[in-house]
Amino acid sequence: MGLEGSGFAVSAGLCKEGTPVSLAFTNSGIQTSEIILETIESLFSRSGVNKEDLRGICVSLGPGSFTSLRVSLATVEALALGLDIPVYGVDLLRLMAASSLYFDGTVKVIQKAYKGEMYYGCYRTRSGKVAEVKPIDLIDPKEFIEELEKGDLIMGTGLELIKSQQEEMREKGVLWREDFRTQVSGLDVIEYFLDQPEKPSQGAPLEPIYIKLSEAEINFDKRAGR
Repeated sequence: MGLEGSGFAVSAGLCKEGTPVSLAFTNSGIQTSEIILETIESLFSRSGVNKEDLRGICVSLGPGSFTSLRVSLATVEALALGLDIPVYGVDLLRLMAASSLYFDGTVKVIQKAYKGEMYYGCYRTRSGKVAEVKPIDLIDPKEFIEELEKGDLIMGTGLELIKSQQEEMREKGVLWREDFRTQVSGLDVIEYFLDQPEKPSQGAPLEPIYIKLSEAEINFDKRAGR
């Protein structure tokens, strides 16, 4: 089973021996905590597959909503523990870059974050493989434009924040398409791991990707007495 629930939508998918079996998607505009179990139950009911038949679970680790990531990872960990099956995690921006595997070059994925900033991941894709060039970070749109180089491919929801700089991007020889995939599905998460060498289970606790403390995280730590 694959799960992507880092925002206000949840996607869960099932594959059997590499073949997609079922996909459930819920985008109700409310927190993942209120829809994740409903989405997973819908996935199993429409596919006719039992949870007990699962052989492993993979999940997106973010970056994304603080609450959504906490809930989706806790749900996956509990399910994997109860079924005694392996669990694997991968960052969301790498999954997005993987959708352009046969572009030979540098892929820069930008997702809208907080207060006008963007989550930024830089990857190299070649011959169907994706490799991280630099770790995910937060970046200001102006700073991002300054570091663009000829031939870069840009994708992600952060394109909305740099639309006014399109002429400068053209002059730099940068490539972008707003219709490139910005929503990763549960099946995409599975397919990513199917293309990777087999690895040991990452086990619990899975670490969500946070770039800096959000207001929600600060309040969470205060309540926990940290």
